[in-house]
Order: sequence, then structure tokens, then C-alpha cells
Amino acid sequence: MLAAGINAVAAEKTMTVSVANTYAGQRKAVPVVVALDGTATSALVTLDGKEIPCQMDDLNDDGLYDELSFVTDMKKKEMQTFKVMLSDEGTPREYPAVCYGAIAIRDRAAKNQKHIPINSVTFPKSSNPYQYIFPHGAVMENDMVGFRAYCDHRQSIDYYGHQQLKADIAETAFYPTEEQKAAGAGDDVLWTGSTFGCGTMHAWDAKKGWTIMYNNVRNTTVEVVAAGAVRTVLRLTNRAWQPVESLKPVDVVTTYTLYAGHRDVQVDVRFSHPVEGLPLAVGTVDIADPKGAEEHSDCKGLRACWGSAWAGNNPKVYGIHTVGLAVNVPEQYYKGETRFSDMEKEKIGTLNEKSGKLNMPNQALADIVGTDGDRINYWFAATCDLESFGFKDSKAWFDHVDQWKKELASPATVIISE
Repeated sequence: MLAAGINAVAAEKTMTVSVANTYAGQRKAVPVVVALDGTATSALVTLDGKEIPCQMDDLNDDGLYDELSFVTDMKKKEMQTFKVMLSDEGTPREYPAVCYGAIAIRDRAAKNQKHIPINSVTFPKSSNPYQYIFPHGAVMENDMVGFRAYCDHRQSIDYYGHQQLKADIAETAFYPTEEQKAAGAGDDVLWTGSTFGCGTMHAWDAKKGWTIMYNNVRNTTVEVVAAGAVRTVLRLTNRAWQPVESLKPVDVVTTYTLYAGHRDVQVDVRFSHPVEGLPLAVGTVDIADPKGAEEHSDCKGLRACWGSAWAGNNPKVYGIHTVGLAVNVPEQYYKGETRFSDMEKEKIGTLNEKSGKLNMPNQALADIVGTDGDRINYWFAATCDLESFGFKDSKAWFDHVDQWKKELASPATVIISE
């Protein structure tokens, strides 16, 4: 005989999350992350009785929520106290999706293209899915900036600039029409070539003065882990990477996190074993102009540039844009800096008569980095001339990244009590 039923009572838990701004100035969209034990299925976050948009993420795809996140604006030296109510009943609350993440299998049909959304793709080193993934990689975007991580051995981060504070890659798919651009949509504004793009990590070949990319791997997995009201999370996993013969194969897991209200991306790199002695490099494109970009560096891990150039090698498709890029590497990982290029300056931007396209170099500004352990973290950021809310010149951009580094050096403190 079966029982008639069981009356389950929802389990609820309330936490107090105290956040202190340790920085001597106002801060916008301070990220707050709370670890979850996997039992909660819904959450409500309030500040002084007012509901705050939050996001619950299942980071390892096991059906259980691992983290709760939200962002908050803070005054100088302010302390804020949030009430977090967790329940094992119901589903996560729905809020406007400020952050966007996507990857798809390309439908190559000539008519009625319907690209198939997917969450992840894994491919062996013998395969190059670049032409089969749409739009050539995984996308992350908020209302301020957009990026994609290319689905090939480069894994470069490309940049999509915004005209308005509005996420629109879901509509333009990184390739806006002229009508969309006229209506205020963003656009692809950067030539990445075979470089870091906005801030990928590669290995470094000091003898050749060049980077070593992710060619020698067993396989690569690209995932859109989370997207919603608070953040987008992308994860790239390279299995059995062996950039140099002297290094035993190592798995490299790179997680990119873009929060609402931010133009910078947090990058967390984890190795499956310590990589002491392996030279690594993080950097940005050196804007493909004959003069090169204007540079700014504190020689302690902050590297920025500003310049104007064609956004691609086909002048019929791409325009000239002014772009500002920056990376910030914590000083404990920083070893030095350099620059590389594979083209003579006088050739840059000239028309290649054979191909009918512009001569575009692979050139970049590189921070040489390393670790004795199994992890590195850093950040990258971007701006461009499309922005109605951006920076007018290189001085304004460089002043901003100097301030950005100071803020990153003084993260908000979070204390959780039950």
C-alpha cells in the first residue's frame, strides 16, 4: 500500500551579508559573491528592505546552485548590510537579463539561417571548429561591452563596442547590418589577428619573442557557464597542453567573468599542477596603425594602449575605429614587458594587391608573467569611439585605468553571518 503523500515543509535560511568599501572613493557595481551549499533553489536579496537583483549559478553543471551574486553601488568607505533569504523550494527569481552569453553551431544554409544554440563544445586538436561555431566563438556581453573568445588555437578575445548602454549581440550576432548600426547597435571594432586580442593568456617563447598558443592540446572545451541579471561566465578548458617539451602536459582552465556595470573582465586561470618556470604572457593588440598605439604602463603589471585603425582587413566591410585596451596583472605574477610584430611599419594598412585586402600585422603589447603555483588571475578592459558614454582621448582612458588598478587593489570586504 502506497502512502497517501508526504507534506514537505520548505527549508529556509537567512544570512546577513555585510559589505565594506575599503577604497577611498565611490564605487559602481561592486561584485558580491556568496558561496552556496547546493540546497537552495531560490533566493531573495534585500538592502534596507529593497529587493536587489541577484543571480544563482550552477558552475559545475550538476543541477545544484554553487554561488549567489549581486552588484551594488557604494559611497566612500561605506558599509552596507544585505539580507539574503534562501529557500529549497521554488526556482530562482527572474530579473531583467543585463548580461548575455551565447555559443551556437552554425547553420550554413543559404536561406533562413537558424544557428543551433548550445552550452558547450569540445573538439580535439586535429579539428578547427572556427567556421562551424557561431559567431566563431563564445560571446559574453553586458550593456557596456561585448567580447568573444575565438574557437581555435588562438582563443583570442575579440571586442564588440557599444554605442548605447544596451546589450544587443543577441540581435546583431556580432555582425550588425547598416540599418542596425544606424539605429544605435554596436559593432566589431578590433583587429585581433594572431595575438592576445583584449587579454588572452598564452605561453611565451623568449628566443623567438613570440607567443605559444593552444595548438598542442588533447582537446579544448568552450562553455557558456552562466548569464543573467548579474554576470556572464565563460570557461575554456585546454586538456593536456604542452607548450614546451620540458613541461609535462597540463590542463588549463580559464574562466572569464563579466559583471553588470563593468567594462572589465575578471580572468581566473587554473592549472592541473604547478607550472614553475613556464614563461607566460598576457597582453593586448598593439593597434594596427603604422605608428602603433599610444602606450601606458606602470611597469608593475598595468599595460594600456589607445589607437585608431581598421577593425578588419577588408575595407569594404570594416571601418576605422579608435580603441582603448588595458590589462592588469597582480604584481606577484608580473615579470616584465615587451612588444612583438611580424610586419614592417611602412607596410601596415596598405592594400595587398594579390588578395585585395589590407596588410594587417600580428603585433601586441605583452606582459611576461609566471607563477610557482597552479593559478594566475588578472583583468582586462576595453573602450572605443562608438561609446556615447566613454572616453574622449587617451589621457582620459589612461587616467581611468590608473584609477581602475587602485580600485582592484582595494577590493570590498564581505562578511557573511547566519
